[in-house]
Amino acid sequence: MNESLSKEREEQIILAARKVFAHYGFSKTTMEDISTEVEMGKASLYYYFPTKENLFQTVILHEQNEFIKKAVSLLAKQDSAEKKLRMYVEERLKFIQDLVNLGTLAFNAVRDRHAIFLKMYESFNEKEIGIVNKIIEEGKRRGEFISSIPKGYANLLMHLLHGLRLRSIKSLTSGEVDTKIYRELRREMMMTIDVFIKIIQSK
Repeated sequence: MNESLSKEREEQIILAARKVFAHYGFSKTTMEDISTEVEMGKASLYYYFPTKENLFQTVILHEQNEFIKKAVSLLAKQDSAEKKLRMYVEERLKFIQDLVNLGTLAFNAVRDRHAIFLKMYESFNEKEIGIVNKIIEEGKRRGEFISSIPKGYANLLMHLLHGLRLRSIKSLTSGEVDTKIYRELRREMMMTIDVFIKIIQSK
């Protein structure tokens, strides 16, 4: 098969799978559901993705990459480092909600999949830290933030946000983000970024 056509077909499968996972969640989705959505035989689907788990991982990686691209594009439109930090936290929260609704909790709950899932998020976390660190460095150059901010503050912020996310997700009783839990998570994340910004703006 032509390589460009193969890549195009793979992209179609990923988008169809994302739609199905979002509707049914990881646990209830079958490869047959996805093959029906993308209008191809199951044998052809298995040619591209041998297992549902493999396809789900690819969907998550695709979502992560799309989020990073979107975030970078949105941040480029902001003229202050403070606004960029606040926007990044807001966009990250929306992204978390999308991932939970895809069924990541059910996927992560199975022990033998945990290591692969963790590795994906470690790589993603490094990209996030890179973006936040770049914003902080920009703020220092522009005089918005103090120039003596120690290295590692971007890592610290991501750890704080990650901890809040884990605590909220553990309180979920279903595979979807409860409105009340989401509001509380947003409130706590906004409080965290408020405090964080005040610290790095201190003279």
